[in-house]
Amino acid sequence: MEKHYELFWEAVKKARNVLVVGHRKPDGDALGSMCAVKIWLSMLGKNVRMACVDKPSKRYGFVPHVDEIGTKIDPSFHDLLIVLDCGASYMTNFPNLLTDKAQVVVNIDHHASNDNFGTINIVEPKSASATLILYKILKDIGAEITPEMATCLLTGIYNDTGSFMHSNTSLEVYEVAADLMKSGAQISQMIRSLFKTNTVSTLKLWGKAFSNAKITKDNFLLSVLKKDDFNNESEVDQLSGAIDYLNMVPNVEFSFLLKEDGEVVKGSLRTRRDDVDLSKIAQMYGGGGHPKASGFVIPGKLERDVHYKIVSDKLQSQPLNL
Repeated sequence: MEKHYELFWEAVKKARNVLVVGHRKPDGDALGSMCAVKIWLSMLGKNVRMACVDKPSKRYGFVPHVDEIGTKIDPSFHDLLIVLDCGASYMTNFPNLLTDKAQVVVNIDHHASNDNFGTINIVEPKSASATLILYKILKDIGAEITPEMATCLLTGIYNDTGSFMHSNTSLEVYEVAADLMKSGAQISQMIRSLFKTNTVSTLKLWGKAFSNAKITKDNFLLSVLKKDDFNNESEVDQLSGAIDYLNMVPNVEFSFLLKEDGEVVKGSLRTRRDDVDLSKIAQMYGGGGHPKASGFVIPGKLERDVHYKIVSDKLQSQPLNL
């Protein structure tokens, strides 16, 4: 058994009350991870609570037990904390969650930017998703993967590989996906909800992002959306997925989407090139991610003319003109 997997398994066996937490603005990987762990631990007779500071989007309503995820935590409840798909300790957005030095914290993640904040750190940047890591853990310890768990695990893989279209779609991904389908994963609703359903308002918002796009003199595609581009604050979340379409433009270094969200600016970066590491750019602004898909959040406002210059092939940069 892999050492860190074994440490995790030992911690689980000792625990009675477990708190499972995912990152703010949860996506399919965070939600799939949380719900898969919840089902597994409940089968072991553990008391399990799930928490995320933001409510899951309705598009993830097909994920088993997703409606059981709360938005508040009880610090006195748990003797084991499992944090899933969080590329850094601050991404849960729960204050004081990690301040108790006595608690056992299991950190399961696949982002290269992870700061190893756990007591037990299972961080595998080469894995396509956190659910893929969970799959390997469950297989390693001989756990049963039920049809509900299989759906949860496949949701994370399907989400983080962009329906098997992103560059992280490896042979391992296909093999694991096939095994999860054999275990009873329901993929048809997953496909409809995640990549085949959009509202008219979402399409119009994406249209603004596409209309604002331009190729800079430094050869990257840039689109900027200011607060006045949105009819209301909730529309900001509807931009999820637009960056992947911007990334379809050939022969650019990478694609960059900037959007105002309240008092902060959110940046999303994508590339199809093997010689560009976007996580280095994101890290300069306190974010992180993967070489080909990264993001960050910084305080401030956007000017329509955003200047972001690549000054070397090592991706050194000067600050955004905010």
